[in-house]
Amino acid sequence: MKKTGTIKDENRRRMHVSRLQDLSDWHERRYLPPANETWPTCLIIAPSTVCHNWQREFETWGYFEVGMYTGEREVRKDVLKEFKMGRLDVVVTSFDLALRDIEDLKDEAWSCVIIDEVHRVKNEKSNTTQALHTFPQRGRFGLTGTTIQNSYNEMWNILDWTNPGRVGTSKEWVKYVTKPLTSGQSASATDKQRAMKQLVANTLTNELLPQLFLRRTKEVIRNRLPKKFDNVVFCPLTNFQIGAYKRVLEMDGVQNLVKRDEPCDCGSNNKRKECCHPFDAKDMFKFMTILIKISNHLALIMPGSDDTPEQAQRNQEVCDVIFPHENPSQDLAFLQPQLCGKWKTLAALLKDWRKDPTNKVLIFTKSIKLLNMLDHHIKTRSYGYLRLDGSTKQSDRMATIDKFQKDPDIFIFLISTLAGGTGLNLTAANKVVVFDPNWNPAHDLQAMDRAFRFGQERDVTVVRLLGAGSVEELIYARQIYKQQQMAIGYEASVQTRYFDGVQGDTTKRGELFGLENIFSLQEDKMPTKFIIEEAKVAEIDWAHANSGGPRKKRQSGTNADVLEAESQIGGEDAELKGLASFLFDDAPKPNTAQDNLQKVLAGGGAMYSHVNDEVLAESRMEKEKLSKPTKGTRQRKGATTGKKSPAKEPPGPWWPPRRKHHQREETVEFKIQARRDAFERKG
Repeated sequence: MKKTGTIKDENRRRMHVSRLQDLSDWHERRYLPPANETWPTCLIIAPSTVCHNWQREFETWGYFEVGMYTGEREVRKDVLKEFKMGRLDVVVTSFDLALRDIEDLKDEAWSCVIIDEVHRVKNEKSNTTQALHTFPQRGRFGLTGTTIQNSYNEMWNILDWTNPGRVGTSKEWVKYVTKPLTSGQSASATDKQRAMKQLVANTLTNELLPQLFLRRTKEVIRNRLPKKFDNVVFCPLTNFQIGAYKRVLEMDGVQNLVKRDEPCDCGSNNKRKECCHPFDAKDMFKFMTILIKISNHLALIMPGSDDTPEQAQRNQEVCDVIFPHENPSQDLAFLQPQLCGKWKTLAALLKDWRKDPTNKVLIFTKSIKLLNMLDHHIKTRSYGYLRLDGSTKQSDRMATIDKFQKDPDIFIFLISTLAGGTGLNLTAANKVVVFDPNWNPAHDLQAMDRAFRFGQERDVTVVRLLGAGSVEELIYARQIYKQQQMAIGYEASVQTRYFDGVQGDTTKRGELFGLENIFSLQEDKMPTKFIIEEAKVAEIDWAHANSGGPRKKRQSGTNADVLEAESQIGGEDAELKGLASFLFDDAPKPNTAQDNLQKVLAGGGAMYSHVNDEVLAESRMEKEKLSKPTKGTRQRKGATTGKKSPAKEPPGPWWPPRRKHHQREETVEFKIQARRDAFERKG
């Protein structure tokens, strides 16, 4: 926009338009000059909760003439008129208003369109995505911290919006990217599938994404930020919760889901779902929601005074099954500790953190009812607190945030994950609690990073609370799986293969995507802990088996990265040092704050905890295995090391791939190389 960054920029456009209006031919023109005739213009589409943050940032960083396309229809018309006259650098609006007024906005003289939280276009068939595709293709930019949330297909949607046609069709993306990456990450993947996965990941991250995708992580500014400890804590369900959970699992509707593929009890040879017990996906979500509520607080399934008549009826029907001899009320159950296994842990944490008057805490939950219960719980403890959720007026949001940041008497900020999980800077807080996990890890990751941003001067402790053995363990296991997808898709990271099968499979072990695992209760087994520890023990065993002696030195050549026994296990008794914090609940940790946290958690009844970053660390065992050529393939230089292969010419727009029908051999290397040759020819 050719700004000087000085006060000369103030009202520059308005004064320019004013001078034009003084010219004799102004009124003789048949049309106004385009709004971007002299300087570029910009439309910013953002979540409604952060539109005013954008306005504040423009005021902070320079002199921009900004129009807020929000509010009533007449106000929006005035902003658009101002823009058409060339008086505005930037127009900021929300997703809802952009979609509602798309016909008014799409053909204006925008030099560029920027979408904040562009992962909202992750579904190519949604009305949002289709509407946003109507903007001119030139000058599209997307901002997001989560290009990959649930699958690699979401990345295609975002790249296709910003650069239409550059990444082929969605079917081509599934064939050449999604399938190889997901199948190769399965615990039961063959050597060929694993090699293919790594080759595709390296091609994606080294050759395709750099042309379309500018990624910056906190690693770039790591030396300017303190540390963050992301602790995942498994809290036992109370006896009341366990009893209620089991009674839900015994309901006919749940049994119909679990036994859907068994022979029908009517005597026919047909499956139950194809005979007398039809499968209804709505039942799956209904019962899953009930189990998630029980995992957090039994009061969530009880009728309450704030319920609509429909909600009250649904809750009463569930309570009639779970509490056949009682008629419990949500309003009377808020503070009964026997109805919530997480209360004890949270209370212990708050009590310990309150000892230091400088501590400030963010507590996130996705449930408004649960937010009400936390509100009531905290009020009885006489803690100073504030609250922000979807009902908070836009005009009050910034004042509430500023008060939390500046008022030393405010100890806790209660926040709805969806309403306040993005776009906010809450660096006064140094403790974060995520009370209930989301299926989408991006929501939790964005929420906990509200405190871990520029301006944070203290180490940040994050605690994620899970109901041990419940469906929340499965939610977290899927979060691990999805975060691993992110690491593979962004960085070609070599991740530990914890789980068997891929989406759509119904394999037994791990069974991230099977109904049998969703509708079960692992009362004292903690399956997530078992799977993670099993993988870590395998790493230790492999290190011992491949160390070649306690003082084996690194070798040169293609095996330069071979694991040494000393580097992997650290010498004698190293299992009690390097992996102790992971494998043993009572093992010493090197960090004093983390030591104290473990003591508090143990006193609060937690069964087990670990640091999430350790689970997502690269697997040196997998990396070393991939550095050795698999049977029937020839190792291509740079293919699995994460280094870009030397190219004779700069890569061109080589996507989408051209099919090659006649192949000389069936090796992984040849298939990938054939595709690369086709890409270069097409480019």
